[in-house]
Amino acid sequence: MPYRLIESLDSENWVKLSGRLTVHDFQELQALAKSSQERFGRIRILAELDEFEGWSRERGWEDSFFLAENGDQASKFAIVGDEKWKDEVFMFTGKPMRKTAIEFFPQDRLPEAKAWLSEGTTQTIFRD
Repeated sequence: MPYRLIESLDSENWVKLSGRLTVHDFQELQALAKSSQERFGRIRILAELDEFEGWSRERGWEDSFFLAENGDQASKFAIVGDEKWKDEVFMFTGKPMRKTAIEFFPQDRLPEAKAWLSEGTTQTIFRD
């Protein structure tokens, strides 16, 4: 499985993505995000790319509508990983076309990504 839920606390979800992400895996992640969104309204997401190999080249990506339909329900989306993925991640998430604050952080800046994600909240969400 190329993803693992590290922590889900209130309106924040932290997932680690490894290997090649498939349509099925992405649909499962969409369901997780949608469930959080239904419970908490606007959500915050931290995606950590760990030995990430990109996206599968299978059919079905065109049917992955959560980001298109409900993506702005995420108030912040932090992505941490190898900088070679930065442009593709921004394209995949639709960064320039969203109201959602989307930022990419190099792998060695995970603590900074966590701090950025929790800015404006009254609690510290992620524990080191």
